[in-house]
Amino acid sequence: MTQPFRHCTSYVSAVWPDITVDYADDHLLITSAEPLTAVSSALWRGGWTTATHFVNWKVPLTYRCENPTEMMREQMAVWGYPADAAIGLQTAAKITHAALEEEAGDRYRIVCCATAGTSNGARAGKIRETFSAYQCGTINIFLLIDALLTPSAMINGIITATEAKSAVLQDLQIVDEDGEIATGTTTDSIVLASTQKFEYGAPHRFAGAATTIGNAIGRLVYKAVYEAVATQGE
Repeated sequence: MTQPFRHCTSYVSAVWPDITVDYADDHLLITSAEPLTAVSSALWRGGWTTATHFVNWKVPLTYRCENPTEMMREQMAVWGYPADAAIGLQTAAKITHAALEEEAGDRYRIVCCATAGTSNGARAGKIRETFSAYQCGTINIFLLIDALLTPSAMINGIITATEAKSAVLQDLQIVDEDGEIATGTTTDSIVLASTQKFEYGAPHRFAGAATTIGNAIGRLVYKAVYEAVATQGE
């Protein structure tokens, strides 16, 4: 079982004990003992930044907010988390069904956490109804990595993770509103954060599927997203 929050409220990584994941009624909190360099599509402090706290906030299906970023900032204060050291995503998916996968390998340790709902499955690359913005994520992926990566390798890792997510939807036959295989949902988000430890020596310069670290990213994301999607109806 890689869904610990069906049975408990706290999880400590077996391969990287500095990473903990805690469940509350309305959010998941992933905490790192040291600041991580992150790149993400997060609503709160997305882009390039550093963080120790990574939040996945479950909002209700009726959620509507004209200023979701401000709402996220206010909620960080309610929880008592350091807003200037946190990255925040939002989701309507079941956080009790968050799936975790982890691995240690060739100059890396990786912890992957994913939540998923696919009611708004979509296929990229086709004409469809569009809107100016969305407020929250549906398939949310957190990739925490203890390694040294170049900035381009971090972006490459996000590409690999996205490909793995799309492969899950293909294998599980998740479709869009027209019955075509979805490549994602309309509101997905991803965080990739790394320790950037120089003790590892030469950095990982690539993170595609044929590299050791990229292959691990793909496999861990695939397994975590697969379980989160496959069990979303339970």
